[in-house]
Amino acid sequence: SSGINAEYGANNKDLKTYCSTFVWDVAKFPTKLSIKEIHDIIAKNMTKIEKDFKTKSTTYNNLKTNLAQHEKKESGSLVTRNLGPIVKEEDFVVSSEYLITVVVVVPKMSYKEWEGSYWKLADFVVPGSSKKIVEDGEQALYTVTMFRKTLDAFKNNARERKFVVRDFTYSKEKIEQSKKEVTNLQKAKVKAYVPLIRWLKGNFSEAFVNWVHVKALRLFTESVLRYGLPATFMTAVLEPNKKSEKKLREKLYSMYGNLDKSAVEGPEMGDIPGVYMTGDYHPYVYFDINTSFVESAREF
Repeated sequence: SSGINAEYGANNKDLKTYCSTFVWDVAKFPTKLSIKEIHDIIAKNMTKIEKDFKTKSTTYNNLKTNLAQHEKKESGSLVTRNLGPIVKEEDFVVSSEYLITVVVVVPKMSYKEWEGSYWKLADFVVPGSSKKIVEDGEQALYTVTMFRKTLDAFKNNARERKFVVRDFTYSKEKIEQSKKEVTNLQKAKVKAYVPLIRWLKGNFSEAFVNWVHVKALRLFTESVLRYGLPATFMTAVLEPNKKSEKKLREKLYSMYGNLDKSAVEGPEMGDIPGVYMTGDYHPYVYFDINTSFVESAREF
């Protein structure tokens, strides 16, 4: 989108302006150096940017992934959801040597069966101890209290009736710790976001500048390969709209078709010795520069 593209420029210019007013950066890429040496400088620059990006994005994405995993546990089925935010301390018998309160997920179609028989699923289940904590869609979460020694038998019999006994032990400390972890991850994600975006904008500019200089290098090299020395050719930046692109091609062919008759006849790829070809062949050297490749903002 145009709004996003406007945020990402090159050398403090929007991308189209930078391309249309392009001047070789002699300070960064001295023209006294050979083409190979200039290429090596660009390659080194891009390698560093790529390495730094992987490091910074990995750190941020790890935070994002960890936070998403925590948030995922807060939603979904009661069979897998984090129960910390749902239950309360008064729903459980805690700190008892003999009694234990367990949490059971019951299908909606089996509510009556559960409420009418849960104390019969094993010996030493406390009658009247079951409490519906929350109902969500086709399931409900119940608590029930029993003697610890009967827990295994209760689990086995509950499983046979498709009641899911959650592996959950109430701990106020663990619930608070989990909440704190989520809060810390949220803060760390926000804290890492701003410098990452700042780095992306700065290094996008640097990468784009390097990329356009590679285009200029290729333009020069292929022009020499085609037309020889001395390099008396002209370069230009053209920006036709989609409707006039075909008309522009026809005009360029009429002006420069005499430079290379094989282009008019349409040679097969690889037919031109020494010329590196990656698309349609023309009697003039041509490269496309996309200045609108930032299509949309992604959520960070």
